Amino acid sequence: MKNNFLLALLVLSSSLTVAQKLPYPIIFIHGLNSNDTTWNDMKNLLVNYNLTNGGYIHVSLNFDNNLSTANKNIYPTAGADIGFFSDLSTISVGDFYRVNFDINNSGELHPSGSSTLVDVLSNESAITKQGVALKYIIQLVLEKTNRDKVILFGHSMGGLCAREYLQNSTNWQPDGNHHVAKLITTGTPHLGSNAIGGPIVGVDLRSEAMRDLKTTYSNSGANGVFLFDGYELNSVMNDGSNNYYNIDVNCDGISNGGFVTGLTNKPIYTNLDYSCIIGTGVLGLGDIAVNVTSANLNNVYPNLTTNIFTTPVLHNFLPNQLYPNMKGLDEPNEYNIAYGIGYNIPYIGFITEQSNMSPYIIDWDDYKFNVTSNSQINLEVNNALPFPIYAKIINSAYSQVGTTLTINSGSQNLSQNLSIGQYYLEIYGTPTSNSYLIPYFFKITTTLSNEDFISDNSISVYPNPTNSKVNIKSEFNFDEVEIFNVLGQKVMSNKISESQEIDMSSLTAGTYFLKLKTENIIKNAKIIKQ
Repeated sequence: MKNNFLLALLVLSSSLTVAQKLPYPIIFIHGLNSNDTTWNDMKNLLVNYNLTNGGYIHVSLNFDNNLSTANKNIYPTAGADIGFFSDLSTISVGDFYRVNFDINNSGELHPSGSSTLVDVLSNESAITKQGVALKYIIQLVLEKTNRDKVILFGHSMGGLCAREYLQNSTNWQPDGNHHVAKLITTGTPHLGSNAIGGPIVGVDLRSEAMRDLKTTYSNSGANGVFLFDGYELNSVMNDGSNNYYNIDVNCDGISNGGFVTGLTNKPIYTNLDYSCIIGTGVLGLGDIAVNVTSANLNNVYPNLTTNIFTTPVLHNFLPNQLYPNMKGLDEPNEYNIAYGIGYNIPYIGFITEQSNMSPYIIDWDDYKFNVTSNSQINLEVNNALPFPIYAKIINSAYSQVGTTLTINSGSQNLSQNLSIGQYYLEIYGTPTSNSYLIPYFFKITTTLSNEDFISDNSISVYPNPTNSKVNIKSEFNFDEVEIFNVLGQKVMSNKISESQEIDMSSLTAGTYFLKLKTENIIKNAKIIKQ
């Protein structure tokens, strides 16, 4: 029932971080006339890795139950097509989430599979509306996980949903960035499909999705408007005796013959990683619903660096193909799209075969991290694979710093002094066809170097030790203080009062380092909190 759900835009305040083991959370998006259960096998695999299931995010894309019109409005706006239904208690901090568009306007799940529930064709709705909904889904996940990026994994039309979000900057986050680290598509009709209505049982041939997925319309011969440009006219989108419920492709509430720029003619962005999985279960030509030409993103954007994987199965079986899916999810092997990591967090990664294993016979997994103060960092890598893996640190000039760590089995450690700047951690090995089943573990910790926090004799802080407040005595009036613990973690950043007093009462007992700042001067001090 409605009162069991939050029926509104879900924007949550940031939560305390719990044990997340992936650098970025994964959002799984299902395809046409499908639902979140599409990803059950992947969910089970990831849970077996001890990754955390963050839950389901349910969205109705025809909330007003009016098939003759379309809009991008969000409930509680009157007549809105987009309504969010999610029980807050079921959404937690996690490593992965699943989107579900298979919900009616009363909050009942999976109506398309039941003769007893009203089906408003939410999971057959316009891709434009899906992209708008994904904006708020990403925002929710970012705020819930306290991460700065997500990974999108779309099956079939779900891949076009992800592209609709990515390729329209109006859908991006409030800061003007898309916050996507990687896009993986599987069985996605990047160039459309005229066959997709056949093998997917129960599809309404008049639905918005069927209109948007077309390569060409059978009667007019015109190219599909959503993908390839065109005018919102019945004479253009003429696909037989049954007209579509509406021809408002861009969902602006107007269907008067306006021109729509197709998704294939919108720019693609290269500041993220891409993988593409193609089903070849029909004589190597396709997966019944989508042919190999259409499923290959490089046929839309030839210059886009994309890992391409094939698997000999049919369309509906692609989401449960664990081996190609894990290959698609593999970490970036280029520094410019490396995944960001933090300190004191136990991460997991995978050594998996890459696209044709050329030029990458070795699987290189690239991560990036920042050093904000001259520090000694400590890297620990644990390897349970039956072959060695290696780790090394690269600076921003792409030169190796220090030695290469070889991990034959168990845990190995590497310590390295690093100055302020951005660095890359590269973990690599030669994969096998089943090495994806055994993850490796790694963690970076840091300790401030002695040189970084030599106390300045020109200032004094007192009382030292202190129970709560600290006073500064100096010829300078400081404006701001940053406080670090002995691991180099910043634990506080505050403005300093005119009386030059700092309140440390919220900190636990221990040794701390103060960076005292004015506009042009930085001074250091060491203090003990009792």
